[in-house]
Amino acid sequence: MTAAAPEPKANMGHPVPRYDATAKVTGRATYGSDMPLDNPAYAFLVTSAIAKGRINSFDLDDARRVRGVIDIVTHENAPKLKESKLFSNGGYAGTTIQPLRSADIAHDGEIIAVVLAESYEAAREAANRVKVSYTATVPSATFGSPGTTTAAAKGQNSQFKEDPKVGDFAKAFDAAEVKITASYDTPTQHHNPMELFTTSCAWMGDNLVIYEPSQYVYGLKNGVAEQLGIDANKVRVVNPYVGGG
Repeated sequence: MTAAAPEPKANMGHPVPRYDATAKVTGRATYGSDMPLDNPAYAFLVTSAIAKGRINSFDLDDARRVRGVIDIVTHENAPKLKESKLFSNGGYAGTTIQPLRSADIAHDGEIIAVVLAESYEAAREAANRVKVSYTATVPSATFGSPGTTTAAAKGQNSQFKEDPKVGDFAKAFDAAEVKITASYDTPTQHHNPMELFTTSCAWMGDNLVIYEPSQYVYGLKNGVAEQLGIDANKVRVVNPYVGGG
């Protein structure tokens, strides 16, 4: 068995000029969070300090005293979103977890509250003053961890036409000339050095415009419409640049 490396750059195609590069490196690029909006409210997320467990209560008094705070939304007062089918089932959602839906904590850093204020600084300050009482449980780090919950697959995805019964993996694996057994881990790192993942939204009548560094603008458009219960034609998603989103 041989495996020869390709000729240098032979599998990369021809070089293509990046005309947006100058704007990005000089700071002239206008990202989603740079869009000028008339009299916006600013939102700052409060995230869970535990990896698994349940919220007992919130103490929002100190946070509400910050000048400019408009409201603080938690699972106790958040409007309920409509269900959205998973992408693998023909829908647009990447997860079944919807923020601010219950007191249960599924993972570290889960969104548990949103502070709305007249300025970014006020929203950030108030978010840092939100006090939360938790009951923590042992988190599940692997499939074999105690407390891990699993669910049986509902069947083959209708989008894929392959027949899983075709072939004999065990026989082919036993006859393989080379077998490799290894475990691979990827670090929790997000390389977003240029554009932070922020969202700017504006209602224009009954039409919603979303400025966001999304690489999935079509799915975002339809997914938001589905969860808000509005016509997808009334949602427009704008991604000026793909900075690091």
